[in-house]
Amino acid sequence: MLIFYFIIGTIFGSFLGLVSERWDTEASIIFGRSQCSSCQKVLKWWQLLPLISQFIFKSRCAFCGEKFSYSYFILEFLTGILFGALWFDLDLLHFLTLFISLLLSKFDIDTYSYPLNIGLGFTACFFIFFPISPISYFWLGLACVSFFINIGIGAGDFLWLFLVSFSVSLEEILLLIQLACMFGLCFLLIKKRKKLPFIPFLSFAYLIVILLPQIP
Repeated sequence: MLIFYFIIGTIFGSFLGLVSERWDTEASIIFGRSQCSSCQKVLKWWQLLPLISQFIFKSRCAFCGEKFSYSYFILEFLTGILFGALWFDLDLLHFLTLFISLLLSKFDIDTYSYPLNIGLGFTACFFIFFPISPISYFWLGLACVSFFINIGIGAGDFLWLFLVSFSVSLEEILLLIQLACMFGLCFLLIKKRKKLPFIPFLSFAYLIVILLPQIP
């Protein structure tokens, strides 16, 4: 059963990769066959098997050899792991937060941002379906301010913190921000880059924070 959960997760991970690729384009997210962005040839179903096809073709197009980003493979694998965690009684709120974080991380890695309408959509859903705490309004307010005024952190990061505030305390949020900054700084020093996709580091720090209480 655990393997079944993992396989289902990789399928959802493949769909998240499709969403990130086709969002804000004319291509339909639901309909339409997948094709290589280089040679435009339609890919066969056996060339789209999550993880397996990327492993066989070494993350390249089977027709023209164009290299695909390894982020798709990583996204499928991590989503499989996340769904597998449901077998170990991962609660719904943590699951949804991590699932959304994977999608937003993929956007952030590709473009150093994510579509604001997606963030607002998730924000509305959390408002409707989960109890809100007073600190959540604080992060939402900062998101509104940073949308109009440059305060060094984007509105998308604050919207992500708003989503996280439904499942962790203020102290845990401050801890995960410190961890994310530390990881991000190490990444910048090692890779010698000037820009940083911050959502992946925040998401990783969030995972650490929610796992810490489980350590005996």
